[in-house]
Amino acid sequence: MKQIILAPLSLAVTTGLLFAADTNKTAVPGTDDLSRYVAAKPTTGGQTTLRDASGRISGTASTAGSRTTTFRDSGGRTTGSATIQGNQTVFRDASGRTVWTATASGGQTITYRDAAGRTQRTASQSGSSITFRDAAGRTTSTVQPSGSSATARDAGGRAIGIASTTGGKQPAAAKR
Repeated sequence: MKQIILAPLSLAVTTGLLFAADTNKTAVPGTDDLSRYVAAKPTTGGQTTLRDASGRISGTASTAGSRTTTFRDSGGRTTGSATIQGNQTVFRDASGRTVWTATASGGQTITYRDAAGRTQRTASQSGSSITFRDAAGRTTSTVQPSGSSATARDAGGRAIGIASTTGGKQPAAAKR
C-alpha cells in the first residue's frame, strides 16, 4: 500500500521541481516588478524587450496609443495586457481576466492589489530609482532606469532583469 501512495507523491514532487527550475519564464504582466515598471511607464508606439539576468529574452511589451501595453512571451504569444485608466493600471491575463490593479497616489507611490483587492506590493520612487516592497514592507527589488533601458535588481543588489525599449516616444525623465 505504501508503494501506491509513494508513487504519486514522488511524481508530484519531481514534477514540481521541474517546474520550479524552469528558466523560460513568460512576460505575464504584473507577475514581476520589471513588468510592473514597464506597464506603469509606457512608451507610446514603442516595443520593450524583457530579458532575464542571463540576457535571454523572456518576452516583449508593446504599447499602442498611450494607454494599453500588450505583453507577449518569447514565442510571440499574448500573455496579457495592462491598461491605464486614470490613476489606475489594470493588469489582465491573456483571457482578459483582471489579475492585478496598480493605483498611483501622491505621484510617488503605487499600490499593487490582486484581483480580490488585497495589497500585494508597493512601489515608491526616489530620484530615478523605483523600489518595490512586499505587503509586509520588505524590499523585493529596485528598478533603475537609464535612457531607454531599465535594470531590475533583487533586494541583494543582483541583476534579475533588463528592459530595453526601441521606437516610440520615451517617457519623460523623473523629476528630482
